[in-house]
Amino acid sequence: KPASRGIQAPGLKESRATVFLRRTGRKPPDLSRLERIIAAVGNGQTADVTVVPVAIFWGRSPEKEGSALKLLISEDWAIGGTLRKMFMILAHGRDVMVQFSAPISIREFVDDGLPPERAVRKLARVLRVHFRRQRISTIGPDLSHRRMLVNQILDSRSVQSAISREMQVNGLSEAKAWGRAREYAYEIAADFSYPFVRFMERLLARLWDRLYDGVEVGHLDLVRAASESSSIVYVPCHRSHIDYLLLSYVVFRNGIMCPHIAAGINLNLPFIGPFLRRGGAFFLRRSFRDNALYAAVFNKYLSLNLARGVPMEYFIEGGRSRTGRLLSAKPGMLAMTVRSYLRRPDAPLAFVPVYFGYERLIEGDSYISELSGKPKKRETLFGLVRSLKALRSRFGKVYVNFGEPIDLSTVLDSAIPEWRDRELVEGERPAWAQPAVRKLGDLILTQINAAAAINPVNLVATALLSTPRRSMLEVELVKLLDLHLAILSEAPYSPQVTVCDLSARKIVDYTEQFGLLKRQPHKLGDIMSVEEGNAALISYFRNNVAHLFALPSLIACCFLESTNISEERILDLLRRVYPYIQGELHLRWHREELEPVVRKTLDVMIDRGLIYRDADSESLKPAPLNTAEALQLSVIARSALQALERYYVTVALLMKHGPGVLTQPKLEELCHLMAQRISMLYQLNAPEFFDRRLFRGFIGHLRHYGVITVGEDSRIEFGDALRRADSDARTMLGESLRHNILQAVYL
Repeated sequence: KPASRGIQAPGLKESRATVFLRRTGRKPPDLSRLERIIAAVGNGQTADVTVVPVAIFWGRSPEKEGSALKLLISEDWAIGGTLRKMFMILAHGRDVMVQFSAPISIREFVDDGLPPERAVRKLARVLRVHFRRQRISTIGPDLSHRRMLVNQILDSRSVQSAISREMQVNGLSEAKAWGRAREYAYEIAADFSYPFVRFMERLLARLWDRLYDGVEVGHLDLVRAASESSSIVYVPCHRSHIDYLLLSYVVFRNGIMCPHIAAGINLNLPFIGPFLRRGGAFFLRRSFRDNALYAAVFNKYLSLNLARGVPMEYFIEGGRSRTGRLLSAKPGMLAMTVRSYLRRPDAPLAFVPVYFGYERLIEGDSYISELSGKPKKRETLFGLVRSLKALRSRFGKVYVNFGEPIDLSTVLDSAIPEWRDRELVEGERPAWAQPAVRKLGDLILTQINAAAAINPVNLVATALLSTPRRSMLEVELVKLLDLHLAILSEAPYSPQVTVCDLSARKIVDYTEQFGLLKRQPHKLGDIMSVEEGNAALISYFRNNVAHLFALPSLIACCFLESTNISEERILDLLRRVYPYIQGELHLRWHREELEPVVRKTLDVMIDRGLIYRDADSESLKPAPLNTAEALQLSVIARSALQALERYYVTVALLMKHGPGVLTQPKLEELCHLMAQRISMLYQLNAPEFFDRRLFRGFIGHLRHYGVITVGEDSRIEFGDALRRADSDARTMLGESLRHNILQAVYL
């Protein structure tokens, strides 16, 4: 019933059912009605009364658009007077966000035994804290002037110590050292502007309408819940420069304050840099390990913003992925965030993984040229202007999925159980925190992949790039896509994964109209293929979701050489190979959790006729040759073959040279060159196949699991464990592929 109708209950009558905790002007809030309600419940005059917290934000409706003039009188932290509130109501009467929160029972406060006046103060305090958190989540924290923030940084003990060291080490005067620290602070600091952000929301809405056919958002409720109880650090994958703008737009459009974003100093371009700062960008240099003063200033800037509850965003991969796979986590920003939290662990901090999925990339052509060996082009204002021609193109849909938030205290409890007993001095970089940083980085990447969004381009790329000539009969392609959709539905990777709602038939039509598929008409059935110029770029989109099909693909690989294999043998092979594939693709299961997942996937493959259970021996056999199911099984196997081939190239090179011969840098170089050679010999149009970082990561995992060791002379030693790895790789690779690799390695 309307609040204006009051409260009509036994022993309690009030003309209105509203209490305001925030008043305009200098008047304190009138809590007498709340005190009477609490007294009535405490005296037993009425059983209970429920309080429903309601927050109202004028000019902050995420679904409305308005004029730039209205931004000047939209909601902020200033209480203002009656006149300003009247103008806000007139200007934003149809542009209002009203948020209802979970109800609170008065009985719970009365049962604590507090007198009514103290119970009122306690309830009011609880509500104020709740409303403050909600306000921070919706319009952001109350930000002081940029100049005041810079002064706070310079006045801090850690920065003053760094200034003193700078004077001693470099022989600078006090004025020059202070001036340098101030320059660093202004170079770094954002210059956030609420009106600018609201103006950009309108501008970006028009830009997305021009570029994309829609922006799909998944699991935003996870962010909303986390932002009301914790400070938030968004940690997205990094696919494109569009990522920066897209995340801020999505959260702000949905009633959550956009974050301050860590951006490379290369983006601080003339004219562009100041605009980015007003949108919340703060800039950092690629490396400042040898600049102690800059490091101290940056650390303090980050620490102050986290302490004030400013939502942050940074890309832990360091740069944009050129292959479509997640890159390894860089520890820099994560370590600084963990140290800031350790100094003030009373304020909860949560990391929110974010997955971006595109159907076409603005930077696609430059990625392919860089993977082919051409140097990366430096960002310039002229280059930005030239890129505006992309506005004439269409880029399909874009997907933004939010993963399960990661509570930092939980990660610290797991990695360093005694962390609460250790005192951290400002400016200290404790070595004991490093295990938590590594664990946090791996967990974030795993959770990003667990929130993947599957679009039609991903599915078609996965299917066609697994065929020898990247072409297939249309009818077979539809069946194969239907199989992939069935795997995603019947053996889902994680609850956060979203799949496009198109049927297999409509996916083919969509990607053909999108210009990714080429149709070759034929009387016996049309052939669908990927044009040669698009194959390398389409592999990028296949790599976005390779982790989702890794387990079915590894299972299918077990049947490349075997026509009769037991479930236990499959499990044994996968347990030994899985850790290396897990490291490359950031798969979500631990090795100990594999068995039920593998058995579930096997059931789906049996139901689909790809494999069948022999009635006599209870072993598993592949579908008979020359059947559609046998073709599908071989195609699915190819998804994981590139990873297994890299695995085998590395093992074969070590076996060829023997123990105590190669150093790790030399092995990485040989692996890169050998994979490049194989790619050229057998026409593999996939530049990521010989990506050095993938080999470096695999060699690192061989060391981590003790398969190889590095002696005092930096040379690699190995024994029976590597020979067993060689045997496993031989089992899961077909004879033809093994022969090709060995021929390239030994000839």
